[in-house]
Amino acid sequence: METRTDEARAAEVALGGSRWARVATGARALGRLARDPDDTRQVFVMGLALNSERFPEFFARFAATEGGARLLRERPSIDSKSVDFAGLRALPANTLGHAYAGYLDRNGLDPDLFQTPPGLPEIPAFVARRLRQVHDLWHTLTGYAPDVAGEVALQGFTYAQTGMPSALLIASLGSLRWGLATRGLVAKTLDAYERGKEADFLPPVVWEDHWAEDLAEVRRRYRIRPVA
Repeated sequence: METRTDEARAAEVALGGSRWARVATGARALGRLARDPDDTRQVFVMGLALNSERFPEFFARFAATEGGARLLRERPSIDSKSVDFAGLRALPANTLGHAYAGYLDRNGLDPDLFQTPPGLPEIPAFVARRLRQVHDLWHTLTGYAPDVAGEVALQGFTYAQTGMPSALLIASLGSLRWGLATRGLVAKTLDAYERGKEADFLPPVVWEDHWAEDLAEVRRRYRIRPVA
């Protein structure tokens, strides 16, 4: 698995490296991900390397929203230090918080895995962390499983939401790489992209306000059309 030192190097490339250096770093991460699809940290290493040119436009849209401005002021974290996961588990079964905690529990996922990437300025580092930490929450909201097909499809959804090159690359090459072994993966990823376009702009949503709300109602509010 990629170490924090490697992430720091990717951040250095993102901040001061040439375009070719960013491409090379992203390609290495993509190769590691292709060899081990469970090494999801590579997704975020790719993001550090490849998304720097897209980030200013994304950030401007993020910061211009009420939720984005609030997140930038408060800088909350979705991890075990900040979120009462026992309390989420105790919520009614139909709520977003209960569904999210259950998703993590069923799949053995660690909410503390994705922390602030080293080497970035404070505000971009927070936004990068936020995008990392809502990844599994987006799985819960969209219904995509944490398997190869679900991860590739969610990257299609993520590209529609963020326009980040790393998401497009994983969605495209992942569909080709595993398309023969996973029937209908290309169509599923294209469908995920369309669902991402239909939904409201989700990165600035303060999900912490919605833990106790009905999951179906949250999906309707933000026009998220989940898969079966």
